[in-house]
Amino acid sequence: MIKIKGNIILLGTSHVSSKSQLDIKNAIEKYSPQVVGIELDIDRFKSLMSKSKNKSSPSIFTMIKDFGLTGTLFAIIAGYFQNKIGKKLNIKPGIDMKTAYTISREHKIPTSLIDLNIKHTMRKLSNISFYNKLKMFITLVFKSFKKEYKKKFKFNLKSGVPDEHIILELLEIVKKEVPLFYDILIEDRNKFMVKKLLALRDRHKDGYVLAVVGAGHVNGMYKLLDEQLIEDKHVTVNRKFKVTIKRLN
Repeated sequence: MIKIKGNIILLGTSHVSSKSQLDIKNAIEKYSPQVVGIELDIDRFKSLMSKSKNKSSPSIFTMIKDFGLTGTLFAIIAGYFQNKIGKKLNIKPGIDMKTAYTISREHKIPTSLIDLNIKHTMRKLSNISFYNKLKMFITLVFKSFKKEYKKKFKFNLKSGVPDEHIILELLEIVKKEVPLFYDILIEDRNKFMVKKLLALRDRHKDGYVLAVVGAGHVNGMYKLLDEQLIEDKHVTVNRKFKVTIKRLN
């Protein structure tokens, strides 16, 4: 999935997909961006790029200290399923982001880590009140048994990563049913990444800024970019109007 707004290109990928590797390579070669933004923070980047084969995962106590209890539980569960899919496909999770970095280096294109620090996101998840956590949990459990949702998202993980449209529809349901959960895990990060991309755009006005992000972020980020560019145009028009008035006076 590719969406372009101005000189910013949003490339949606899967974190466990060989196809995403090819998509990234093709996008970099086609658009020759001046900079590539990668959906990682510094801690995840260091972990992903570590060459140590025997690198150990942080202890549960370290994770609770950094993420809080709820954030730790979520990170463990999400990591388990991502690793499970990766093993079935013989692909290491995060291969898309690693590919974006290595291919950019091969083409001597600078890269920028644009994502919100994972500790911030997980701690925010942990800081939700007990009432809201319980409400979200009950909603997620009960809605998962809803017939319309079960039929809609019937797929076999053994065959690989679910189709892009399934992932996007799942996110729309999460947004509708548990908006607080969606805001913390998706929307807050979308806003942060768009802010980073706009800063990169201002420094690289003569070429493309390519952002490699999970497919679930693309539509939300595109909408935010659209709103920001409309706002920029209004600001520009207002400035020109003020200058014209001054000259007339």
